[in-house]
Amino acid sequence: MSSIFAHILAGLSAIFRFLQFTGRTAAEVGYSVISAVFGFVFKLVQRAFGYVWELLVRKFKQPLYDLWCFIITPIAHAYGALANVRIQFKKSRAQGKKQVLKTAASTAGRFGSGLWHGLKRVFNYAAPVACICFLFALISYASSVQYTISVEYNGNNLGVINSEADYNQAQALMQDKITYTEDDDALIETPTFSVRPMSNEDVIVDTNSLSELMMSQVGVVDAYGLYINGTAYGIYDEAEIAKVREALDSRLAAAYTEDAATVEFEDDVEITPGRYLETNLTNADDAVAYITGAVNVEAYYVVQSGDSLSLIASKLGCTQDELLTLNPSMSDGIRAGDIIAYRYSEPNMSVVTTHYESYDRVIEVVDQFIYDDDIEQYCEELKQKGSAGYENVTALVTETDGVETSRQIVSSYNIEEMVPNIYIVGTAENESLEGDTHVIDRLGTFVWPVGGDGGYVSSLYGYRSWDNSNHRAIDIAADRGTDIYAAADGVVTFAGTYSSYGKLVIIDHGGGYETYYAHQSSIDVEKGDVVQKGDVIGHVGMTGSASGNHLHFELRYNNDRIDPMLCLGGVGDHTVWE
Repeated sequence: MSSIFAHILAGLSAIFRFLQFTGRTAAEVGYSVISAVFGFVFKLVQRAFGYVWELLVRKFKQPLYDLWCFIITPIAHAYGALANVRIQFKKSRAQGKKQVLKTAASTAGRFGSGLWHGLKRVFNYAAPVACICFLFALISYASSVQYTISVEYNGNNLGVINSEADYNQAQALMQDKITYTEDDDALIETPTFSVRPMSNEDVIVDTNSLSELMMSQVGVVDAYGLYINGTAYGIYDEAEIAKVREALDSRLAAAYTEDAATVEFEDDVEITPGRYLETNLTNADDAVAYITGAVNVEAYYVVQSGDSLSLIASKLGCTQDELLTLNPSMSDGIRAGDIIAYRYSEPNMSVVTTHYESYDRVIEVVDQFIYDDDIEQYCEELKQKGSAGYENVTALVTETDGVETSRQIVSSYNIEEMVPNIYIVGTAENESLEGDTHVIDRLGTFVWPVGGDGGYVSSLYGYRSWDNSNHRAIDIAADRGTDIYAAADGVVTFAGTYSSYGKLVIIDHGGGYETYYAHQSSIDVEKGDVVQKGDVIGHVGMTGSASGNHLHFELRYNNDRIDPMLCLGGVGDHTVWE
């Protein structure tokens, strides 16, 4: 056991000696390498320095020597002169005082001359150096000084800016800030600029501040503009605009009701704060008077059949005396067709209100058609008798100054369904009507039922592809109020409002023939009146179910509708719209 341990120790000792030898050898080799490298670098630097030194000596030896001589030579000359003076004074003492004085005078002259020439020489070199130094100092000072532009505007100094571009930007900004009215000219003032060094007290004015200073010099103030339909009505300060707002609010409050959905002016009214010219400021009296005031409007009324002076006054909302004042001839009586003048008050600024209404209404019976090629044209058979329905609707009602101007249905639901009339209509060629003059033989040719220029035919009798319906009449479009004539002699059997026909007149011509005149704006006859061909029975309108002013003209025989052209002799010179 002890021998094994001894062998292990011997082995470890051998390894240690090996590592010690290897480490020492590596250190010696590393040192040798480093010494060789640094030695090479040192020699390289030494040679480079020697080369540079040799170059400098070769290039600057003579100039340095000349400079040294330039500096030392005057000193050497002065030293030599002083030594010579010393020798001369020693000699002159031996010759007496008189000689000493001569020597002193001579020495002083030479010294002064030498000093003068020396100073000249120094000045010749020193002066350019001094000038160069002064120039560099001046340039350095000038480059360190900050220059600014002083702005004088409308006779007042506004401060300093960096450049004229800053002023131009401030000018443009000022124009953007000012709210001009249609009659205003743009404010353009010519500034005065001056350039000067910036002092410690100066502060550069930024473009926004400069624009504010400029506006303060030309009379621009904070104010409010009242605009009606985009046009400036007036410019007011804080106190005056409060009066305008109060007048506007009072007008709206007067029109407000509990069920109102909206209350607003018909005109576009806007109060716009801004920067306005002080010269435009005014008081609010005119604006308040306009907002709360009204204007008298003159209008005309056409006397209707059955009208009386008291009835007309009631319709127009005025007194009989007011009507007689405007129409003195009315004292002699009135008759249908007379035109009378009247006046009514209309607010300068109308107020529009909206509210919702819910109510029941009738659903009018509509006609549906079944076309049959086996039945002759113009022949029809009622297959199903219809009946009106009922629905509940909610409408948005618009009123202007309390008068209804529109009604829009926003929702609805059926209470009772409408049942349509269903007709079977023939489409086969009707040979029995070819050349038939029975109507003309019985009644004579009808006159065209629309006066004025006669209007134009907007829809003929028969099938209409655009709404897939069988139109059993003709429509004659004309201006509202155009006279409507009785097409032939007869008796008025109906005069009033009826369903989708609106205001309707029916004339019985005898022998089973009737004519219908629908959608009238007003009726001039009454039930039972005997009319002659060409008599005015009413006026064109769009009452009932109508999308425009026109006469719906029907011809019936034994209550069957037939083509009115059979008695009118065609459209003649009247235009047919296609």
